[in-house]
Amino acid sequence: MRTDQVRAALVATCMALFGSSALAWGAQGHRITGLIAQRLLTPEANAGIKALTGNADFAAAAVYLDVNKLALEKKIPGSREWHYDDRPVCDAKAAKAEYCPNGNCASTQITRHYRALIDQHATDDEKRFAVYTLVHLIGDVHQPLHGSDHDDRGGNDIKVQFTLPSGQKRTTNLHSAWDTDFVKATFTTTDERVIAQDLVNRFSSDFGGWQRGSTAKWLKETYDYSSTFAYGKLPGFACTSEDFGNQRLMLDDEYVSQAIGIVPEQLAKAGARIAYILNRAFAK
Repeated sequence: MRTDQVRAALVATCMALFGSSALAWGAQGHRITGLIAQRLLTPEANAGIKALTGNADFAAAAVYLDVNKLALEKKIPGSREWHYDDRPVCDAKAAKAEYCPNGNCASTQITRHYRALIDQHATDDEKRFAVYTLVHLIGDVHQPLHGSDHDDRGGNDIKVQFTLPSGQKRTTNLHSAWDTDFVKATFTTTDERVIAQDLVNRFSSDFGGWQRGSTAKWLKETYDYSSTFAYGKLPGFACTSEDFGNQRLMLDDEYVSQAIGIVPEQLAKAGARIAYILNRAFAK
């Protein structure tokens, strides 16, 4: 079997796995970014994606890579690392080869799958998989802890405790706090379609500016959020501290409030940029 036939068979197998496991972390945030993007698609992009996927359900498409993370890793070794660029938070000039081994990081895979989507010789299965990958990974790179690391798996190894504005006390890890807790605390409704439309209305005048630039620029924004706030404002954080994070950290109300304030703009940016990439790919 030729290499391109093997590749097509692999992608087809992966696509058949859709919906085969429980939703993973950050599902709400991803669905919101997908729903924002869907509202901003051009007619050409909407038609092209619908032809590939059948229904262009971006809420489902946005969580595809998380839903099938384990199964995809078996079929595509290294794909679990596609979700982030673990640039050291204390070394902004770190070589990409160090935190993106073998191209298994978000920035490289966004470029790779965009090229697959516009490749006239790519199969429909490959293009469909590229759509799902782009929708998810562009969302991922707007979460501050998907753009940096401090030898703690993007904050997964840092235990934190905090109180949400509702009064609910939470004990979790820093990464999960950003993935899930701060997102849920941001909105007064659980209706994700209403949330997506509200964010489109709120930030529509910013979309044009946000859509300029490259994936590298977008990741630099995320890295800056991470270094100056998500890590930088943690109690006791210092790049020179070798044992940082060994004890549970207490996040004060100001940290929680500011984090919740960052979430809406990051979700809106992600949705606008997902739409921009897909609109460009399907432009006639």
